[in-house]
Amino acid sequence: MSKLRAFLRTGGFVGWSAGNLAAYEAHRMVTTEEVRPALLARYRDRFTQGVLRLFGTELLVRGALDHEQGALVVANHQSALDIGVMLALSRGVLVSRHDVADWPLLGRMAKHGNTIFVDRDDRRSGAAALREIRRRVKEGRIVVAFPEGGTFPGDSVHEFHPGAFAAVRSLGAPIIPVGLAYSPAVHYGNESFAKHMSKVAARPGTRIAVQIGDPLPDAPDARATTEAARAEVERLVRQARTVLDAAER
Repeated sequence: MSKLRAFLRTGGFVGWSAGNLAAYEAHRMVTTEEVRPALLARYRDRFTQGVLRLFGTELLVRGALDHEQGALVVANHQSALDIGVMLALSRGVLVSRHDVADWPLLGRMAKHGNTIFVDRDDRRSGAAALREIRRRVKEGRIVVAFPEGGTFPGDSVHEFHPGAFAAVRSLGAPIIPVGLAYSPAVHYGNESFAKHMSKVAARPGTRIAVQIGDPLPDAPDARATTEAARAEVERLVRQARTVLDAAER
């Protein structure tokens, strides 16, 4: 049954992605520049909500990402599902690893979504990404980043990279911490995206607790902000785990 479920959901994901991409690109061709942001938001909302339903996710959300000004949202990272969850809740711009831009289908969708791509091993790429993060936040956009720089199993939150925090320094924009916890546990490690999503698709369902914190207080420098954000995300993950434990009793 799990293999059949994985096959059907994986096929559904490919079809849903391709269908939404084709519909958006066709619709975009006949719209003016002024209405394209709203068009993109509508298609992205439909896509992310559809993917979460397709993979049997249940969200338990505490707090809200309803800031009308620019903000940096930072969260722990365990699974590819994190991306859909955070985009669905924030309607923000995602910071992603650079190779995603070259993925078939999803790379094209990410480019349409104004994703900020960064190669952490390339100093010039990193600098360009930081400038882009700063520009988007100044424009009033929400930028979503996973400062651990990778995915990790369990509820422990690993060291945060300071780049995104340095990018928004002195803007006065809020930095919003978010903690994510999964049940059953899920991890996107040293495996392909396709294999990871196939494993997730084989499960009957995935319950995800999302704990959204208050904006972080001002800190003297980006390093202090980075450390404070990691500690707060870790605290929020523990709260999210408590929510999951209570829901499963």
